[in-house]
Amino acid sequence: MRALLSILMLLPSFAFAQIEINTEIFKVVETKTESGKAKQEWVKADSIVPGDKVGYLIRFNNKGEEAAGDLVLNNPIPENTFYIENSARGANSAIRFSADGGKQFAEADKLFIEKNGKKMLAGPKDYTNVRWLISSELPAGESSSVQYVVQVK
Repeated sequence: MRALLSILMLLPSFAFAQIEINTEIFKVVETKTESGKAKQEWVKADSIVPGDKVGYLIRFNNKGEEAAGDLVLNNPIPENTFYIENSARGANSAIRFSADGGKQFAEADKLFIEKNGKKMLAGPKDYTNVRWLISSELPAGESSSVQYVVQVK
C-alpha cells in the first residue's frame, strides 16, 4: 500500500517532467592497469555465465519542460543473481534495500530478515531490490544515472 501511495504522489511531477528511463546491462570484468593495480571495466557482453558479474546502469532523462523532484528508482535484483556489496551508486541519492520483494526498504545496516525463527541482519545475498531516493531535482532536459552490480549464481 505504501508503494502505491508513493507512486501516486509522484504522478503529478512526472506529468510535467516526462521522465524517461533506460537500463543498460554490462559484463563487469577485472583488469589490471599498467602498474598492476586491479580495476573493474564494464563491457558489452556476448554471453553471461554463472560466476560472471553483471552491471546495471539505469539512466533517467527529464524530457519535459519542468524540473522533476522526489524521484525514486526501484530495481529488482534479477533471479539467479545476488547483489555485490557496496556496488550501488548514484549521485545525490540515498540507497535503500529490500529483502521481501520490495514491500519494505531500509538502509543496509537496518534491514533485517527472519531465519529459523530468529531476526538477523540481512546480507547482500538476501536483497531482492535496490532503491535510490534522489535528493535533488532533475532540471528539464537533463539526465543522470544510478548503477549496481550482481553476480550470476
